[in-house]
Order: sequence, then C-alpha cells, then structure tokens
Amino acid sequence: MAAVNPETVPLNTESVLNINMSHVIRLTSSNYLMWSLQVHSFLDGHGLSGHLDAAATVPAATTAGQPNPTFVKWSRQDNLIYSALIGTITVTLQPLVSRTTTASQIWTKLASTYAKPSRGHIKQLKTQLKNFTKGPKSIDEYVQGITNRLDQLAILGKSYDHEDAIELILDGLPEDYKTVVDQIEGKDTPPSLTEVHERLLNQEAKLLSVVSTTAQHSVSPISANNIQQRNNKSSFANNSYGNTKTGSRSSFGSRHDGTNWPPQQSPGHSDNRGVKPYLGKCQFCYVQGHSARRCPQLQAVHAVSQPGSSTPFRSWQPRANLVTNAP
Repeated sequence: MAAVNPETVPLNTESVLNINMSHVIRLTSSNYLMWSLQVHSFLDGHGLSGHLDAAATVPAATTAGQPNPTFVKWSRQDNLIYSALIGTITVTLQPLVSRTTTASQIWTKLASTYAKPSRGHIKQLKTQLKNFTKGPKSIDEYVQGITNRLDQLAILGKSYDHEDAIELILDGLPEDYKTVVDQIEGKDTPPSLTEVHERLLNQEAKLLSVVSTTAQHSVSPISANNIQQRNNKSSFANNSYGNTKTGSRSSFGSRHDGTNWPPQQSPGHSDNRGVKPYLGKCQFCYVQGHSARRCPQLQAVHAVSQPGSSTPFRSWQPRANLVTNAP
C-alpha cells in the first residue's frame, strides 16, 4: 500500500483545530503530574484526547485505492497536536522524544519515563518524604514539596492514605508549630490538606509578627543609648567652651597658685603664647607677684643710695649683698 501524503489531499481547514498550548506549564523532571493533567484535560475538551492513546484506532490511509479523507484529517490534526506538545516540553527534556513521530508516541514515552512504577523510583520518593523537613523553607514551599512527592507516588500506583499524608506534614515541622500540631492531632477526624495548610500559614504569620516585634524592642534601647551619649558629649563640649570664655575654672583645671590655666587672652589676641604672669615671691620684700628686680621698695632704697641708676641690681646679685649695700 502506497503511503499517502496528507499535504497533496484537499481538505477543508475548518475541520482541523489549531492547537495553542501556550497557557500550559512547561514539563520538567518534577512536574509531570500537573503537566499531564493539564494537557489531557485541554485536548479532551476539544475532543482530541484520542490522539494521546496509542491503542486508539487510526483511520486507514486509503479507501478503495484512493486517499482516505478521514486519515488525512486525522494526520493533520495529529501533527498540530504533536507540535504543540513539543512546545510544552523544556529544552533539556526534548531529546527524550526526538525519535517520536506522533502525539501518542510522545505521550507514551514521557509516561514510561516519569510514571513508570519502578522499585527504585518509588523507594527514592518515600525516602525523600521521610527526611523532608521544613527547615528554613516557608510553609508554602514545605507543603508543596510534600504534596508533589505524594502526587508522584500516586501516579506510580503507590499513593499514601490521607491520614498518613497529614502525619508526614506534621512530623517535619519544628517546635514552634507544636500548638497547631497538637490541635490537629487531637481531632477525631483528620482535616483536609487545605485546612492543615491554612492553619500552618496562620501560625507562620504569628511567628513572623513576634520576631518583628522582638527585633524592634532590641534595637530601641541601643538607639536611645547612642542618642544619650551624643547629648552628653555635646553638653560637655558646650560647658567647657563656656567656662573658658568666662574665665571660670573649667575642666582644664587651674594652677597651684589659684590662677586659671590656660591663661586668658585679651580680645582680638590670636597668639596663644601670651606673656605669663610672675608666680613667685619677691626676694626682698617677700610679696608674691613680682621679683626683686621689679620690687618698688628696693628701687626706692637704691634710688636714695645711688642716684641716677635705673637698675637696682644685676640679675645674678644675691639679696644679701643688696642688704649689705643698703644704707
């Protein structure tokens, strides 16, 4: 029997549906269940799910030696479905179906790869469920991770009982969720997965609220302390500056003779190295505040004994000599 080329056979294009699966999730190695459900329901809604069944009857290519219009229609429709299916598979998985030629062959190949109930695959999924815990994951991520593995086991014909599935979810929760776990386990009838998920989300929101409030309280005293320290430093600087301007005893201290230090400057004087007052006692009259060189009593005595002299004594002359020479 000669092969029939559908392209050479006239056909009303209105009888062939153009398949657009852009809304279908792309198949990965971990979402076969949802992908297959979405694709099958979409094609079934258009009455085309028979193209996925390898056991379905395919129309004969010819009738009475002539091309069979029914086969031509089926072939064109199958090609459109085949192309749409390829578009829903991620690039990394497309080599798996590179040798297929019909939509049913794609469907069978993917089912045998991801839905084959091999002992190793089933054991691997059960081990993952046993060791799966919440950890740093959010409740959404945690529950989704468990339900995805339960769905894969269901595809493989090894579905978990509903009560066992609830127990798996509760066993992987940390101590912070103990209150909710006790409430759920205390019920006579296990709640639905949706109800468990909702309760865990509510508990997660409460825990996040407590953490946020605790963080705010722990930061506030530190901020207040920093502000107080800055105020204290500012007050200290202002007081020190004010005391220096008024000439009162400041934090810089005073000298042992009662005078302030550093010495006060006259207004407009920019040199910090001003003349320091004499802080000792006179060697002649023992009055504090001047030396014998500038002693008025000694100058009066010397003026009487040596008229015309402006200097009472040399800087090195002892006081005993001065007294001896005095009248």
